[in-house]
Amino acid sequence: MSKRRIEELVAQLDLIPHPEGGFYKEFYRANLGVSTDSGERSIMTSIYFLLTSENISKFHQIKSDEMWFYHEGSPLTVHVIDSKGQYEKIKVGPVGEKNKPQQLVPAGVIFGSTVDENNSYSLVSCVVAPGFDFEDFRLFEREELLDRFPQHVEIIKQLT
Repeated sequence: MSKRRIEELVAQLDLIPHPEGGFYKEFYRANLGVSTDSGERSIMTSIYFLLTSENISKFHQIKSDEMWFYHEGSPLTVHVIDSKGQYEKIKVGPVGEKNKPQQLVPAGVIFGSTVDENNSYSLVSCVVAPGFDFEDFRLFEREELLDRFPQHVEIIKQLT
């Protein structure tokens, strides 16, 4: 792993630890607002998100659509469990056989992510619309997910 490159990215982009895992920095929050069931929100927000192979993005949920944009490093996998209990892997990375540099994670799904390559990192941007608010963010406990989705025991254990 290029620890030096990770340190450079954290310093140059002013990244801080994210509660779900990895590092982030809000880059943009639109001034224009929109009313939602949860209250007034920005119409759009954007962050840098850095994940290393040494950590995970834990299973969580937000109330808005989230677009992921690949920048550099290893491809990553966004692990998604939808409201019907279906599990899907969304690959974000350089254009390739399975990877796409831009992917959508739909509102309301449960998701987390992992870096695909050992000893590496992934730098992406995430754009959320309506904009992200920590009041719309939920981090899941292992027991709850195992009760709801026992068919996905392995990935739940990995991402909680």
